[in-house]
Amino acid sequence: MQSRDYGSSMLNRISRLERSGQRLSTAQKILLAETGTVEQVLSILVGSRIKVAVSNQIEQKSVILREVVLTSKKTGTPLIHAYSKVYKQNLPASIIDEIRRKNRGIGTIVSQNSLETYRRIIRIGFSKSGMPYRVYRIVHGGKVAFEIREDILVKGGPGGI
Repeated sequence: MQSRDYGSSMLNRISRLERSGQRLSTAQKILLAETGTVEQVLSILVGSRIKVAVSNQIEQKSVILREVVLTSKKTGTPLIHAYSKVYKQNLPASIIDEIRRKNRGIGTIVSQNSLETYRRIIRIGFSKSGMPYRVYRIVHGGKVAFEIREDILVKGGPGGI
């Protein structure tokens, strides 16, 4: 059996998604496929720093449930609506403390603390309202540390975002 590279695999997944009749902009495709820091990619796509606004955060015994809106600092335009489940037992206490402060995005926290992780995209699709979304996991130490759903509000098009 011949294995495909990750890029080809994601390209095929996006092609299947578009066969539903809805087209994705280049920016939406990039945001569905990227496995780095979303805030960094967004800032490049929109030419602006990104504001992370935690709209809801509930801490339970073993998880933190978090809802965040990422917006352009320049225009205030909402770009991504994210829902995260943080598995506290799979992360260092210092990371959990930063998440509790509610002032930075998960990607920034992970990056600035040099936490060794990898991301695995679980699902991509269109919501009932027609917006593209993706669900992915951030794995640390062989265990799922975060599960995140991002609704991509960025339209993007040939002229930019």
